[in-house]
Order: sequence, then structure tokens, then C-alpha cells
Amino acid sequence: MQSVDVLIIGGGVGGLSCGMTLASAHSKRWFGDRTILIVDDAQSDLDKAVLRNAPGIEPGTTGRAVLQRMRSQVDQYGSAALIEDEIISVERSGEHWLARSRTGRCWQSQVLVLATGFKRWEIDGLPCSPQSHPRGGKPDRIMLEHDGAYRIDNTLYVASLLGGGSSQFAIAAGIGAQVAVEILSGWAGKRTHVHDVPETP
Repeated sequence: MQSVDVLIIGGGVGGLSCGMTLASAHSKRWFGDRTILIVDDAQSDLDKAVLRNAPGIEPGTTGRAVLQRMRSQVDQYGSAALIEDEIISVERSGEHWLARSRTGRCWQSQVLVLATGFKRWEIDGLPCSPQSHPRGGKPDRIMLEHDGAYRIDNTLYVASLLGGGSSQFAIAAGIGAQVAVEILSGWAGKRTHVHDVPETP
């Protein structure tokens, strides 16, 4: 069984944004040797999209190209990894989460992030149930209730459209980044952010 600090279930834009933002804090003193794992079942809706109104992205860029670029951005950090597999069950074991995949692999994590999208609910053992998504656009879209900061409990978060955001690239990416900021703030012991600017001495 592999142990990680954060396990992100879902490698679409929300999960990748969360993982990238977490890993980008690797140089902070309080980050230590923490590790992030993204488990992706290769079913992101973005894989079939063409983006025309996403900030900073050339109109007409395919969602598949964006996902590939985001995966490369995650890979640049040694503290984060992405694998293709499907999580089928999760359970809490003391202060940790245990997640099992369809291929028989098992991971233990301190923090669990659900970024599976707003169309499916196929993971057994989670201590929460989906509700109708008020901004989903269709009656079969789902979301998970949270505290407003995408926290379901102290070590369980919901990211991407499953957190209640509208179906837009920028919104899904923003929710993923916000979840990462909440986790990083817990690690730092204070409100913190990760910006791509030089730190002042």
C-alpha cells in the first residue's frame, strides 16, 4: 500500500488544477516532503471539448490538448504524480483514507479530494451522498454539499463541478485551485496562497 498526503480522485481540469497548485508550493518551508497523487479514470468531459472562451487559452484549442498541457505542468513537480486507474471504493481508517482501485491497487492518504465531475457517482464507501446540482444545467447533474470552502469534513474536500460550480473551464479550474489553497493553509498553519512571483526576503 502506498501512502500519500493528498489523494485526488479525478484528473480533469479541477483535479489537475488542485494537484498543480498543491505541488507548486513544494519550496515552502512548511511543505516538507509531502506527496500528491492524482488518480484519473480518463473520462473527463474536457477530453471531448473545444475551448473558445477560456481565459488565457487560444480559441479553438482542444480540451485534450489542454489536459495534456496540465498533466505536463503537474509532472514538473517531483511531489506530484498522476496515474490512470479508477477508484472504486474509499473508507476511513483512523485518521487516514484508504482507497482501492479497479486494478487492485490501494492507497492511504491523509487528505482526500473528490474531483470526479458532476455526472457520475460510482465510488463506494464515501460518507456523503450527492444532491441535485442547482447550476448544472440538466436535471441529472449532481453536487456534494460543503462548508463554502469546498470542505466536507476536516480531511475530505470536493473540487471541480462536483463542488457546485457551473460547467465552465475557468470555474472548474478555480474551484480546484481554491481547494488546494485551503489544504495548503492548513499545512502552513495560516492563510496562505501560492503565486508565481518572486518572494520578498
